[in-house]
Amino acid sequence: MKYKVRIAEEDIELEVGHSGDATEVVVGDRVLAADLVRIAGSPVYSLVLDGRSHEVSVHRRGGRFELVVGGESYDADVMDERAMRIAEATGDVGAKQSGETVLSPMPGVVIGIGVAVGDTVAPGQGVVTLEAMKMENELKSAVEGVVTEIKVEVGQGVAQGEPLVVIE
Repeated sequence: MKYKVRIAEEDIELEVGHSGDATEVVVGDRVLAADLVRIAGSPVYSLVLDGRSHEVSVHRRGGRFELVVGGESYDADVMDERAMRIAEATGDVGAKQSGETVLSPMPGVVIGIGVAVGDTVAPGQGVVTLEAMKMENELKSAVEGVVTEIKVEVGQGVAQGEPLVVIE
């Protein structure tokens, strides 16, 4: 199946193919062997891509995904072939989303809040910094909007999935 992925302001087209137990990912002229396994009961996946192992935390927010890899957070839009055709037919390609609640991707402690109520934020702008497993994780807005509510304070412990900041 073909996918169009927008991550870190870059558009990537890829194709995922399965043959028996083997999975291949084709990106441009590169063919990569892939294995993706979800860690039971969690949003964390073990990804082996071309022989390199990665731990990836995946969180769905609306039609977007937040990926946490190596302590870095990335927002991604993913469309399969069918969704691409529908978006092209309806003129929704590249349409901006508005409104989101930034959720904690993991248990941790809030060590920084980079916005205030009333601030205008852009996609990819850092809003909250969490410390989890002795690593700092900057959580970013996936949308353009105005901060309407901050639900946490610096020093507060948070659970996975807990709302942190509301953006309208």
